[in-house]
Amino acid sequence: MAKITMEDDCLVPEGQLIIKFSGPNPFRAVQGTAKFLRKVWEVEAKDYWERDFRYNPDEDPRGFFLTSYIKKTLDGFTSVIIETIIQGKQPSDPNKEGWCEIKIGGVLKTSFGGSTIFQDTKNPIVRSFYWFYDKYFHRMQRMKYLDYWCRHKLGELKRLYQEALEITPTGEARVL
Repeated sequence: MAKITMEDDCLVPEGQLIIKFSGPNPFRAVQGTAKFLRKVWEVEAKDYWERDFRYNPDEDPRGFFLTSYIKKTLDGFTSVIIETIIQGKQPSDPNKEGWCEIKIGGVLKTSFGGSTIFQDTKNPIVRSFYWFYDKYFHRMQRMKYLDYWCRHKLGELKRLYQEALEITPTGEARVL
């Protein structure tokens, strides 16, 4: 059966927020990621996953890399998927200067259609229903989702990372 899927980037035109940090103990960003994402998007542990985690304890400074995701279902058709990528170097002494770069982005994904004849988008009656529903009802809701669950919540996540890394508004030279 056919489906219609629409994806919108949360942060257009940039695509992602980037936080660059150099200072003591940059690994704090990795340690707080799961808690931050689950708190901001109000999801359970099953909706958070890490695709890639690398940490090299054999070198000094120690390199680390993390790619993590959350998926928040907003309604029967729409969900938001947020991706966080963190990489950097942590000296063996956490008080020494290290660095990390945090990239945060996401997409709002809406899918119409399914596995029955009443949901199949090849059916012209069903397709016209989805078109009408999207044009007159759901499109406005998607714009609200983009504003709140994407842009607003990504700003909140950025603030949490800045607090964890002790970046203050007066120290914005450390954030690019």
